[in-house]
Amino acid sequence: MSRSLAGPPSRVDFTSALFLGQRHPSAVVPPWTELTTGVPAVLRELPAATELASAVAAQQHAGSGLVARSALHGMMDILQVLPQPGDLLLVDAGAYPLTQWACRAAAARGVRVVTFPHFRPPAVVPQTRTWLVTDGWCQGCGRSAPLGAMQTLVGKTGGRVVVDDSLAFGVLGQRAAEASFGDGSGAVRWQGLKHDGVVWLGSLAKAYGTPVTVITGDRPTITRLARHGGNRLHSSPPSAADLGAGLSAVRDSRMPRLRDRLWRLTRWLRQAFGNLGLPPLGLPFPIVGTRLDSLQLARRWRSMLVARGVQVLVQLPRCQPGALLSAVVRADHPQADLDRLVRGLAAVTQDRRAA
Repeated sequence: MSRSLAGPPSRVDFTSALFLGQRHPSAVVPPWTELTTGVPAVLRELPAATELASAVAAQQHAGSGLVARSALHGMMDILQVLPQPGDLLLVDAGAYPLTQWACRAAAARGVRVVTFPHFRPPAVVPQTRTWLVTDGWCQGCGRSAPLGAMQTLVGKTGGRVVVDDSLAFGVLGQRAAEASFGDGSGAVRWQGLKHDGVVWLGSLAKAYGTPVTVITGDRPTITRLARHGGNRLHSSPPSAADLGAGLSAVRDSRMPRLRDRLWRLTRWLRQAFGNLGLPPLGLPFPIVGTRLDSLQLARRWRSMLVARGVQVLVQLPRCQPGALLSAVVRADHPQADLDRLVRGLAAVTQDRRAA
């Protein structure tokens, strides 16, 4: 008998958060005459920095915008410049770890930092100026922060809601119809709210595929951050390559069609999960997860899927106990990849009774 010359089965990947399939190969990234300025961002930025920040702010109807090298750089500047000693800083217990780090740095400056239960801010706050920090979207429970209530709560004190919307930016946004993700402008407008009283930041590293962050807010707040942000004083601005890729992505006329396709694939996969007796977590989002009884079971199922050439995630939510088995959907996934995932899940779920 002759030995088969066929190689190992191809793999399909459901672990990448490049939701819109943006990869920016070097051949299509806009050319540049200088990759970086060699000076702190506060002294000089490339013109594309202003263009990108303005484009995002305009989409949100926010007052102004500013770029940062990453969400951590941006959040550190926000919480080092805006809350003052004696102010109250409320931070969601389920917020992303980078946000928690930035809040601890603010505490060292005399800002009072208090943690509140995930997406359950206090009903009342003291008269002192209050800032509230939250993620826009939580993958651990599949829902968005109650941003309207948060705006009302802290707005009376002269504070702001600080939203890290890096997961939702580029996917969720203002909706013309309920059956859609919206225009990608973020969780604030997805909830039908305005950006009044919000200091918003979102990384383009997920949906738009480039490691640069945009901060938006009212013009005086953004001007203050631009002049006094510590990272802007002590580090270089984002590179021309990152900015050029970001501008190309946010201006790409294909984005609405890609979001529509992402919506359809997400809804299809959520239905398929349900048909297999795996209730999908929360509201529709392109990370389709289901809660399992134990971390051990989630890891075993993941290993069984990997053996079938399908890569998925095991997630441990910050906001609640338990493990999730999750698949990240991208707009460039062919339907055949989703079919293969579902066939794999149908096979491995036969293991459930032995758990």
